[in-house]
Formats: sequence, C-alpha cells, structure tokens
Amino acid sequence: MKYQSLILIASCTKILAWVVVAAGVISSILLGIRAATILASVTFLLGGFLITAIATLMLLAISRFIHLFVDMQQDLSEIAASIKKEPQD
Repeated sequence: MKYQSLILIASCTKILAWVVVAAGVISSILLGIRAATILASVTFLLGGFLITAIATLMLLAISRFIHLFVDMQQDLSEIAASIKKEPQD
C-alpha cells in the first residue's frame, strides 16, 4: 500500500476517539457525583456528555476523511492507469 502511514494515523485517531468516549463518560459521572448541588451535578453530567460527544464525532470524522482521501487517490490511480492502457485513436 502506498499510504500506509496515513491509514495508521486514521486507525489511531479512531482508537483515540473511543478512548475519549471512555474517559469523558467516566469523568462526567465522577464530576456529576462530586458536585455540590443537584443543578451543578446535572450541568456537569450533561455538559461533560455533550463535550465528549462533540470531541468523539470530530475525531471519528477526521479518521473517515483520511480514509476517504486515501480511497480517492487509489481510485484515481486506477482510472489513470486504465486510461493509459486504452489505445489512442
């Protein structure tokens, strides 16, 4: 494969996204439990979940975009190779 390092970066980004999910959920729950009032507890819990979801979606989108660009390059290379093989009129 020509772009092995980009595929490795995309895979690591996807793994990092799931690590962010685990850490974000755990930290949101812990902050929600330790909050002084009910309102602060709910705010920390929902805010933490929202920030975790946004960060995870961004990391997963980055991973998918890297895969998309690598796939596009491979498809364009195949198209260019097939055009070169066709006889010229």
